[in-house]
Amino acid sequence: MKCPSENKEEADLLALSAGKLEPARAAATEEHLKACSACSRFVEQQRAVWHALDGWEAPAVTPDFDRRLFQRIEENAGRRNWFGAFRTALLRHGLPVAAAACLIVAAGVVSQRSPDSAGPRQPQGTQVENLQPEQVEHAVDDLQMLSDFSGAARADADEL
Repeated sequence: MKCPSENKEEADLLALSAGKLEPARAAATEEHLKACSACSRFVEQQRAVWHALDGWEAPAVTPDFDRRLFQRIEENAGRRNWFGAFRTALLRHGLPVAAAACLIVAAGVVSQRSPDSAGPRQPQGTQVENLQPEQVEHAVDDLQMLSDFSGAARADADEL
């Protein structure tokens, strides 16, 4: 028999200490315990735990236990509902606004770059086109994508 302690497979030892191991395996495990001090110590400790659990008596439930429990549940549910509404509003409005703000900041940084840091100079015969309408169109597409994403996130949150 392979040593359960060395192989980190202590399921048989746990079952033996709980008295739930089938007789054939229990006999083989008992034989192993005679030769292996680590496994026998493990089983002794588990049997001590089972003995302590068998002797433990739960305290009596107070008469107003249910009332206090339901009161605490209602208090926590009220807090959770407030946060849930805030989270929904944040996802619905805050995420697209944050994305738009990031796009505006990025556009400002790009437009304020100094000519020295712009890289190599363009030859005089080259014409540079201004693509602002396309940039606005991409920004609107991004906002629509974020709106769709927040709608999907709300649907997922409602399913939970």
